[in-house]
Amino acid sequence: MRLRSQVPQAERDAEINRKKAEKEEKLNRPLLGYNGKIVYANNLIECAMACHDLLNMAIACTEETFVVGFDMEWPFSFKTGSGKTSLIQISPNLEVCYLLHLPELKKLPKGLFEFLHHPKIQLAGINIKNDVRKLSRDYKGFNTDKLVDSCVDIGVLANNILPCKQRWSMESLVDRVLCMKINKDNKVRMSKWQVVPLDENQMTYAAIDGYASLRLYLELKALDVTLKKKIDISI
Repeated sequence: MRLRSQVPQAERDAEINRKKAEKEEKLNRPLLGYNGKIVYANNLIECAMACHDLLNMAIACTEETFVVGFDMEWPFSFKTGSGKTSLIQISPNLEVCYLLHLPELKKLPKGLFEFLHHPKIQLAGINIKNDVRKLSRDYKGFNTDKLVDSCVDIGVLANNILPCKQRWSMESLVDRVLCMKINKDNKVRMSKWQVVPLDENQMTYAAIDGYASLRLYLELKALDVTLKKKIDISI
């Protein structure tokens, strides 16, 4: 190992320029958007219909598992802490994201319990196990252990596939896997998710998170297949 003073100036300059170019490239990366359909439901009937559609997708799935992108939003105050879960985002595919807005519901639709407890369902997301534990605390009737068992933490998945291991956020995974940026503007992230209806910025932000959860899962699984094929060929 060479001391810094032993490294030629030209080599040091080249390293500085490389890091500068890498930083500029990341800053200029495109913003992850979402052009799919958003199904927004904020009353019991609408939420029940959305859950009915999701449950039918799970039943019709011919694979052993039906993986969906999953995320949640809730209000947060530095004085009172985390509020009750206000929004559930579910992306059954990359073309549609369901936003279930819960604040005005006196009870959750039966279909939501049936969908989340369905044996084929796997929920893909960042720090997803803590999310479903919170959901179980906020609303009675969920089988917490079953929900946790159905979770696929994308951060853990990434550490099992990528050559680097770390504690991943949605932002860092989008950067590493998709080579894109994702909007994490605090004005939206820390907004009043409990207020009905959501505004357009909130809906877009929430849908992107659900979409990104599924897309990251699919990209990582595809990468895993590619890497395993390379190993098989080398053997």
